[in-house]
Amino acid sequence: MIIFRVLLLMGLIRLLIETHKPLLCSGIYAAIATGMALISGDGIGALATGGIAFLLSSAYFWLLDRFEESILFWVIMVIGLVIGLV
Repeated sequence: MIIFRVLLLMGLIRLLIETHKPLLCSGIYAAIATGMALISGDGIGALATGGIAFLLSSAYFWLLDRFEESILFWVIMVIGLVIGLV
């Protein structure tokens, strides 16, 4: 599961670099998080999981897009990957 999350985030970061659309990336991430929560049987909690995932990933991908040409890009990316593992 951890490897899947890391690969998912790396793929979405690559998509962000190509498209410069942070909301697209956060929407994909939230949809996958909601689907995983539904599969695990969370029920109505899956909607809360999806909403929270969308808000936090929107901030994450916006920061990555904003600081793409800076050294902060790498700092934000590593911090986000570590948080994504939790």
